[in-house]
Amino acid sequence: MSSDPIHSSSAGRPPPQSTIRRDLAWVCAVTVLAAVLGAAFDLSEKAYRFTRGMERFQLDELPGTLLVLSIGLAWFAWRRYREARRDLGYRRMLEEQAEQLLADNRRLANQALQAQEMERRHMARELHDELGQYLNAISLDAARIRDLSGEREPEIHRVSLGLIQSASHVYREIGGMIRRLRPIGLDEFGLPSALEHCVDGWRERLPEASFSVTIEGDFSGLSDALTITLYRLVQEGLTNVSKFARRSRVELFMVRAPREAHNAEAGERGKGGAPTPIDEIVVTMADDGPGTDLTKPRAGLGLIGMRERVEALGGEFHVASKPQGGFLFCARVPAHAGLAEPVN
Repeated sequence: MSSDPIHSSSAGRPPPQSTIRRDLAWVCAVTVLAAVLGAAFDLSEKAYRFTRGMERFQLDELPGTLLVLSIGLAWFAWRRYREARRDLGYRRMLEEQAEQLLADNRRLANQALQAQEMERRHMARELHDELGQYLNAISLDAARIRDLSGEREPEIHRVSLGLIQSASHVYREIGGMIRRLRPIGLDEFGLPSALEHCVDGWRERLPEASFSVTIEGDFSGLSDALTITLYRLVQEGLTNVSKFARRSRVELFMVRAPREAHNAEAGERGKGGAPTPIDEIVVTMADDGPGTDLTKPRAGLGLIGMRERVEALGGEFHVASKPQGGFLFCARVPAHAGLAEPVN
């Protein structure tokens, strides 16, 4: 992320062919230079005359010994080079396996989120279609009993009024559950309208807070998983505001725009190593409330859930806060996240 994919560093990569040729050219040049200097100054003859006088110490055998040593060192260097190549290949294999496991983990997390949202959608539909209709029927029957009883049966009249009030209360609670399970208007009116409706609801609940909403870009064509994730991010952020910053100024900014990717992997994919444009969505929410110390453990799971949702879609999630310094979170998610990969 960032639970992010593991990329091999430049230090772990094999040297390019141009570097190998350059080093080999240097070795050849130094060898030729040594041969020229040896011929110019008769180094071999001088060494022979020097060692000939010390034959009792067997120094005349030194050139052969040095030759064997040099061959041995060359063999030793070649063995180490082969081992380094094997280690590098093994490391690359492990990194590829780690990347594959991370991709599988993200895919499974994305599927889990989709299954969760499908179950929530089904439950919201069942609550609305089944319980909602029955509660409405109970309320109508109770109202009929109330009208028929009138002043003749005060006790029946009182019970019918209580039944109407109970049915209305349960109906409102079910409506709240449906809104939490599946955002109202998300499928019909789109993400921007659903977010504005959500913020309007919090404006009523938090009259002492002020809200500023800025949404830019085209949010059509997004996957259902990404749409739900963006909505849940804002929803969780507003919930945190209601818990810790009820009198703060809240600024919500969401934009969809292309961004040039300058990392090594994107550069390899781009033509000629040029940066590859990535269509992404950025969500930022900030408040000027009391803030928090991020170095201390937190009891809630809200931030963890937000991070897991974003990273399951291949995005990045960052948080910044300090005591009396407000709170900010920023999420970056690829706009194509959750969509089916094109088949080549």
